[in-house]
Amino acid sequence: MENEFALLNQFLEEMGPEVIGHESLPVTDEQLDLIKRFVSGSLSAKDRESLLPTLIENEQALHDLVAAIKSRQS
Repeated sequence: MENEFALLNQFLEEMGPEVIGHESLPVTDEQLDLIKRFVSGSLSAKDRESLLPTLIENEQALHDLVAAIKSRQS
């Protein structure tokens, strides 16, 4: 699991400033559930792959991912 977070961290660092320019749409309940399951480590490989475009294209989804990670660390 730590390796997945390291990979995610590397991905987000590489995306850096470009993410700021992406559209911020409301995240659906289904997308939010996928994000929470991803953070908890219970998301299948297929669902992780389907979540990636949402994280790349939607700034709000990235904010929700960071919030979910922070809340899990608290």
